[in-house]
Amino acid sequence: MKRLELSPSNNTPHIILDVDANTFLIEGKSFPEDSKEFYRPVIEWMDEFKQTTPKSVKICFNLFYLSSSSIISVKQFLMKAVELNTGGAAIIIEWAYDEDDDDIKKTGEDYQKLTKLNFEYKVNE
Repeated sequence: MKRLELSPSNNTPHIILDVDANTFLIEGKSFPEDSKEFYRPVIEWMDEFKQTTPKSVKICFNLFYLSSSSIISVKQFLMKAVELNTGGAAIIIEWAYDEDDDDIKKTGEDYQKLTKLNFEYKVNE
């Protein structure tokens, strides 16, 4: 299985899914024209990754803006992480946000309530 990396653009985040380190990063702004299509390879990669039965995975989010359709796509991604967790993998979510960005912080808290995954909150410096 290969690492997946999607380069950032003005309206899409930088995404790195590193199978060797079992560390994933989603960082930047997320308001693609077609969120479902943009995140499709990420969701498909996660489906394939869960077959490798990892022991642990760290997922780092550092998002500055999420459109409503991106919120749904990130939720789908996190539900794949729940499947990994159900399969025995320890999942740690690091949710970074700017100190004055209550919306992004609340989005992380909403995802935590929904998924019941272990979230660690980090204020960007």
